[in-house]
Amino acid sequence: MAKNTWLIILVSIIIASVILLIVVADYDRRDIDDDEFDERNFPAIRVVVHNGCGFMGVANNVRRHLFDKNIDVVGVGNTRRFIYDETLIVVKHNDEVDLRRLQRMTGIENVIYAVNENYFVPFIIIAGRDYQRFFD
Repeated sequence: MAKNTWLIILVSIIIASVILLIVVADYDRRDIDDDEFDERNFPAIRVVVHNGCGFMGVANNVRRHLFDKNIDVVGVGNTRRFIYDETLIVVKHNDEVDLRRLQRMTGIENVIYAVNENYFVPFIIIAGRDYQRFFD
C-alpha cells in the first residue's frame, strides 16, 4: 500500500511540474500586442539615455518625455561621438519581452545588440538626429 501512495505522489509532482513549465514557457512567449495588454501590470523598464546627435539638451528632453511612461531613466549622458542620424535602442540584457515593450512605448524600431549581462541597465536609448520623431 505504501508503494502505491508514493507512486501517486511522484506522478502528481511530475504532472504539476509539467503544468508549471508550460505556464512559465507561455509567459515568456506572450504577445504584448494583445488588446488586453496593460503596461501598468509590468515593472518599469530601466534605461540610460544618451545624446547621440550633439544637439544641446536632447538627453534631458528625452528623459522628460519618458517620465509618464513605464520607463525608469536612471541616467543621461552623451555618446563619445555625435554620429547618430537615427535613434536606436542598445540591448545590454538579452530580454526580448522587455525589448518589445520598450519598442512599443517609444516607437523606436532600430536595435543594436551589445549584450553585457553585467551592465547596470538592460537598455540604452541613443537619441539620433531624428529624435523628435519619437520624443516630440
